[in-house]
Amino acid sequence: MKQLDMEFVSSLGKVRHIKLKYVNDGLEPAAVKSAMTQLAGLKLFVKDDEELYAKPQAAKYIETINTPLFDDEAVKA
Repeated sequence: MKQLDMEFVSSLGKVRHIKLKYVNDGLEPAAVKSAMTQLAGLKLFVKDDEELYAKPQAAKYIETINTPLFDDEAVKA
């Protein structure tokens, strides 16, 4: 499974992430940056006078690979 990890800097300088699952893995970097900039501009996420996602900083895909070691559920069948 691939995730899109969008990294922002808050108004207090803290690094914040938004991770989306099941994303298109062919997104153009410019399109992702533009969407992140638009999201930051909306100022929707504020907590204790801190804009949580004030400025886009980075974006990357994260791929998770599961490697089962054993499965007791399969034995019950």
